[in-house]
Amino acid sequence: MSNRLFRFILGVGLLVIAVLPASAQSDQIFGLVDVDLAEVRSGPDFAYPTIDRLPRNSSVVILGRAGDFVTRWDGRQWLQITYGGGKAWVYARLLRTSMAFNSIPPTGRILPRDRNGRVPDGFDLSYDICDQWGGSFSRVGDFMAGDRELTVTYPTLIGANVYSVIVISPTGVRRAFDSTSGTSKIILDHLPQEEGTYTWRVAPYWTYSNYRFEWQQVCLLQTGGVFDKPYTGFTRPHLSAGG
Repeated sequence: MSNRLFRFILGVGLLVIAVLPASAQSDQIFGLVDVDLAEVRSGPDFAYPTIDRLPRNSSVVILGRAGDFVTRWDGRQWLQITYGGGKAWVYARLLRTSMAFNSIPPTGRILPRDRNGRVPDGFDLSYDICDQWGGSFSRVGDFMAGDRELTVTYPTLIGANVYSVIVISPTGVRRAFDSTSGTSKIILDHLPQEEGTYTWRVAPYWTYSNYRFEWQQVCLLQTGGVFDKPYTGFTRPHLSAGG
């Protein structure tokens, strides 16, 4: 066993024993800084400002990740850590972790890029833009009362230019209702036939294109609420015994 790996296991083990009860130990993900003066940033991207630097062998508690590791580290893999009573981000390559990167639950999104590879104008990068996305969600209308559409509202985000309301059926079928504002319509005829309780969720996007596959999701989905829907499939007319 290398000295570096030994120090990592020892540091993590001591931190777990000192801080956590036994029941919580398996729920925590830990990291060890593997470079000199790892930069701590206010959001998951090099475009965010550096707010601190951590010395080599510092132990951190990992809350989640942004991005995915595919074949190599390319600047789009970030780890969210506890920091000063709050949260901050470190580029994942600078840490050794107690869990594989892609197995860590996602808690953020990397910033969108324009055709030139730059962060679009309009976003406030003084701190994590997804921490700026908050507010109330509402719904007007009731399919069970005979309405053919619902109007839902949700918070907007400075910099985002399109929003997608994702409606999820009881069996997991999804339908998207898109809008460029903080209001969207959920159309009954565009939903699956099945009855039951549906969930609607919202995410902000940024795009330079009318093609949906080029939209870039800015923040993780937030749940707006639920609604009930009747069965809307074709029903055969009842035939009498003589008919």
